[in-house]
Amino acid sequence: NWVAGPPPAADIRAQVQIRSRHEAASATVRPLGADRMAVEFDQPQTAVTPGQAAVVFQGDEVLGGGWID
Repeated sequence: NWVAGPPPAADIRAQVQIRSRHEAASATVRPLGADRMAVEFDQPQTAVTPGQAAVVFQGDEVLGGGWID
């Protein structure tokens, strides 16, 4: 879900947090329509698990998020 407006027209650089206690990590986020995105982290992240939430930030602004599948 993109909460800060419509999905971006192209890939964006952002911070992505995959668990509530996880430190957000730098990533490239690729929009895949209005309700999906692909995330490629700069560095591998441990314990990325289907069913957990992922939240996309730029600075203090939440751009969107969803469930990992």
